[in-house]
Amino acid sequence: MGGPLDSKDWLSAAIDAHLDGHDPAVVRGRLPRELRDADPEGPDAEARARMLVARSLRHRLLDRQSMDDETSVGTVDGHLVMLLDLAALLEVPFDPAVRRAEIATVLAAATGDVDGALAVAPRKGVPPSAAEVRRTLARAGQRLLRVHFPPGDPGKGLPLYAGTVAIQRRLMARLALNYLPAGELDPGAAGADLEQARDEELLLVEALSGLATADPLAPRPDRRVVSRQLERIGLDRERVQAARAAAAAPREPEQIVADTPPRLRHFLVEQLLLASLGMPAGSTPRAEYLARFAGAADIAPDRLASMQVEAAAFHADHQAWFRAFGLPEDAGWSELTDEWNEFGERMVDKVATVITENLDAIALELRETGELGTLLAKAAAGQPLDAAERRKVKEQLIDVAKAVPALAIFAAPGGMVLLPLLAKLLPFDVLPSSFSQKGRDAARAKGRRGGG
Repeated sequence: MGGPLDSKDWLSAAIDAHLDGHDPAVVRGRLPRELRDADPEGPDAEARARMLVARSLRHRLLDRQSMDDETSVGTVDGHLVMLLDLAALLEVPFDPAVRRAEIATVLAAATGDVDGALAVAPRKGVPPSAAEVRRTLARAGQRLLRVHFPPGDPGKGLPLYAGTVAIQRRLMARLALNYLPAGELDPGAAGADLEQARDEELLLVEALSGLATADPLAPRPDRRVVSRQLERIGLDRERVQAARAAAAAPREPEQIVADTPPRLRHFLVEQLLLASLGMPAGSTPRAEYLARFAGAADIAPDRLASMQVEAAAFHADHQAWFRAFGLPEDAGWSELTDEWNEFGERMVDKVATVITENLDAIALELRETGELGTLLAKAAAGQPLDAAERRKVKEQLIDVAKAVPALAIFAAPGGMVLLPLLAKLLPFDVLPSSFSQKGRDAARAKGRRGGG
């Protein structure tokens, strides 16, 4: 946690708080074995660093509180934790003053201040003056606040925040991976990393704009709001102009993918899936756009289905479901974060298989039972279920599992936690229309007219 955000030294305070009592050996001990063990037969340092970044971002998506807590700047705290974890993973010798300067070096370079980064990079294990580090962190803190505060996306804007956080964190990991083991910052490589990140942001803007505008009947993002978003994320003037043009008139998905490096295509599809979960369900044009984008990126339908389940699992809007089913929100979600990090991929694959291989049968059974769909829709609308309704959900899931045995995963102990995935991934016409987004919006509008 840092100090007050109106203080120029808030970032310095945040780093000092993380370094207080920091023990790299303890950090390494907490990392999953596949990350900390340098197995000659296993992933190399770069691959393990990528896994660490993915783990860091997964924690962010699952930990809703860190996303909502604006005073702590949870996003920047996540950057700092990732950098400290990465240094521990690489077994870089630890000295608090040196590590502070190393973090300042990476943050300065990541925010475009390569000269400042070179000025504070420790030389032969000797850090520069604390005052110089503090000044560099003050500049980096200003730039980070411009990009990351307040967290989230504005109304009528593009769903850019999750993707820009991911790009920023991946940039920091690349810079740290090149810098920390060598102990020397290469300004040319740092500049190339920055250019790569800006190009990634430009492609992200165009891909998300294409999804948002694919449905001609859906409201379009407000151009003025999007323009402010683009100014905020730190693009240079030339790229801001290109991003505005791309947002106003995005190309066809196949054209965007053709200009996207292969390493980035999977990431863009992930971001499109996350963005689609935050949009009203039932848009066939958007579903077709996403399918075309994935097809052009050579992502097979079964892999796309698995990615869709994973996106739903990490989409941070499950608190309403926890409330609806009487599950503990904070402690339960924190525990689930650790569980997903231990066996997340295995569970995601299992849920993906269950849903994709049995989707038609599940939809048929839900339509026939009627009440189960109504209760799931009620929970999806954020309305709490009482004890009797929760019991009915479980009983009816058990009944449905007799016809679709794979559904037993949702009726098993702890399976209620997985229900948001089931509801998000079902065809939009399965749940009662009165609980659809359109139905809820109409009901609210009617209530306002009645109240007026």
